[in-house]
Amino acid sequence: MKHVKNFGSFINEARGISHAIYDVLKDYVEDKRKKASYEEAKKIVAKEVEDWDLSKEDFEEAMKKFA
Repeated sequence: MKHVKNFGSFINEARGISHAIYDVLKDYVEDKRKKASYEEAKKIVAKEVEDWDLSKEDFEEAMKKFA
């Protein structure tokens, strides 16, 4: 729970990409576009945000939104 900034962000987590990884994931997907892969995104997010395990759902949402 160390990445949860407040209770409101915890409740809204299911409604979108977490604020803790939003910018990292956005930058990656916008750079790679349709060539982005879940496996590579997962490694990049884990490297940038300590102890983060990127979900397939967040990746797919980022692809729809940013690719």
